[in-house]
Amino acid sequence: MVNKLAPKWTPRGFAQRYRAFVRRPDDLWLALQIGYFMWRVPALLRRRNLRSFLADLRECHRPAAPSIEQSQERIARLRALNLRLPFLRSRDNCYVRALTLYRFLDAGHQPVKIHFGIEEQPNPHERLHGHAWISVGGQHFDAPDEIFNVRIREVPLTPSEATS
Repeated sequence: MVNKLAPKWTPRGFAQRYRAFVRRPDDLWLALQIGYFMWRVPALLRRRNLRSFLADLRECHRPAAPSIEQSQERIARLRALNLRLPFLRSRDNCYVRALTLYRFLDAGHQPVKIHFGIEEQPNPHERLHGHAWISVGGQHFDAPDEIFNVRIREVPLTPSEATS
């Protein structure tokens, strides 16, 4: 028998959707922290320089996780929950996703690096597209496929700005 979802705004429908995202009791608190961060990040970036902003993010407390992959999955799942909210849908872009992962990912003692890049345009009259992603020990997370096709040129950051 197929378990069908109840209508979205009924108590049963809310509970069904909630269970898909929130799996542990502390997921709700982390989801609230992620949502608040995503809502504030554009304004914070306008007021501060990138170097001090990234340094402050690396000093923040991160929720402990057994592995980097599990930490990334949890953050992505709870971030997706927040992006379903109407007032956060405009935050669904690569730089907010990358900064959220950079802020909350538990990488243990491994350095986390944030990358910013510009997609190479064959036509100079086309609009430039920027991308952001992170890496831990050379493994990319939330990276666009274009970086693997060598279509993105990374904008270099000094190590003090981008690594922990």
